Formats: sequence, structure tokens, C-alpha cells
Amino acid sequence: MTRTVALIVVGTALCIAGTAADRRSWNKIRYLGGTIPVKTSPYDWNTTLTVTNQPPEIVIRIAPVSVFSPQQTLHIAPGRVMSLSAGAAAWRRVAEVDGAAIPKPPAKPRALFGLLQDNGALGIVYQSDGGKPAAILLETNLVRQILPVLELLTGKTVEDSP
Repeated sequence: MTRTVALIVVGTALCIAGTAADRRSWNKIRYLGGTIPVKTSPYDWNTTLTVTNQPPEIVIRIAPVSVFSPQQTLHIAPGRVMSLSAGAAAWRRVAEVDGAAIPKPPAKPRALFGLLQDNGALGIVYQSDGGKPAAILLETNLVRQILPVLELLTGKTVEDSP
């Protein structure tokens, strides 16, 4: 009996430790627009955002609309990030960057299906390799999980107000 209880306690402790690990990579993200010249499908949720520690950087992989087109990979150093934003502020901040191509922001959520779907916008404005401002606008329902990790990595506060 004590051996069974000990196995249950050890198994529970291992499971809790595994689920409490910091998440550093997210998929099921949609690329909405920005200064990256890539054509994506509005139904494609295959963009991946990964945060690495060695070297510290944000890696965004954007899947193009065509299978035969190469995947776009963007590496952003934390020191080059100028601002992080969420929600309506993300649309506004990305639209302020010269050369950013973004769709028209949604006016209001859909009556029934807007209640069932809670996707948020995530905006990252950064300096490109040439020193010019660049931006990327992503949509995901994992915004509240991604933003604290990006805040910790970059040291920037998130702008969330419209």
C-alpha cells in the first residue's frame, strides 16, 4: 500500500513539473500583415513564434499561401524591439509604420461567433537590419500567454489601450 501511494505521489510530482515548464514556442498563429513581403491565406494558422535564450531572439516562421514558396523566417533580437502591443493598439501601432500592409481592422465582433472566438492581435514593432522601423501583426488566441514571455525577454511594457 505504501509503495502504491509513493508511486502516485512521484508520478503526480513529475506531471506537475512537466506542465509547469515555461512555454517558449507557439503555433496556431495567423500572420495578418506588416512589413514582411509574404502572401498568406486568411485561413492559414500555421505561423510559429518561438523565443530562444541562446542566443536571445524571437523567431517567427510564416507559412506562405503556396506550398512551393519558401517559408519566411524572421529573427528579431530583443534589443531591436521598439514596442509590443495587443488588441486595438496592435493594429494602430503596426499601421503607423511606413510600408506596413495590413487589412482593415474588424469594426466589431460578430454577434454569435464573436462570442465563441476570442482571438487577439499581437503587434511587434522593431528595427530592421537597415535601421528602419519594421512591424509584424499576428492574430492568435494565445496573446495573454505570449506577451509575458516577450515582455520578460525584451524589457518593454505592452501597450494594450486603443
